[in-house]
Amino acid sequence: MQRVLFLSILIFNFSLSAQRSLQSINLNFHTGSSNHIGDLASGNINAILTEARSSFGGEFSFYGGPKWGIGIELDYGKLYADNSNHQLANYTGVLVRSNFVNSGLRITYNILEYGKYWKRNSVSPYIFGMGGVALSQSKYMTDVIYPSDCVFDTGTNISGSFGGGLGVKIRLNEHWTTSAEIYNYWIPGDRLEGFHTSDDQTPDLLLGLRIGLNYSIYTW
Repeated sequence: MQRVLFLSILIFNFSLSAQRSLQSINLNFHTGSSNHIGDLASGNINAILTEARSSFGGEFSFYGGPKWGIGIELDYGKLYADNSNHQLANYTGVLVRSNFVNSGLRITYNILEYGKYWKRNSVSPYIFGMGGVALSQSKYMTDVIYPSDCVFDTGTNISGSFGGGLGVKIRLNEHWTTSAEIYNYWIPGDRLEGFHTSDDQTPDLLLGLRIGLNYSIYTW
């Protein structure tokens, strides 16, 4: 009888310990840069650095263990491109000025175990993927001539959004974590710039770098 009681206590304590180390609710606020690649904006690194604009957002997520988290992310940002940085003959004098909102379901995977009871891993790299919806709206220039094959995407444009990125998180204390990550999302529809050519079916790319501050609420 004593052995059975002893084993029961061990199993119960192990179960409690396992449950304690698993679950957490996380609230993250982040800010950083936003860029795009599309009809006008190329992937030239100098142009990307010159044309980077601000973005900010948040994430509400649930971690069922030290590795996997799932949540909802919402971001707002601005996009800019000047053809003088890209030298495309068809877009002489054209500027891109757009605002966007990007929201979707995000799944994160910690490369190292991370959480309240994994203090030996004070730093962990991670990867993430996200799929959702992007809304964008652009301003147009009235003193330049756009290419004749341009299709203008006026008003608020709704597109799909999917992609991901990688980052690193650093523990500050039991509840607070800071992070830095790069992201790259595909935006089908080619509408982030507010215009596209009629024969171009390639998606726009939304990319950037951001830093975040995360607060964890443990659910036990």
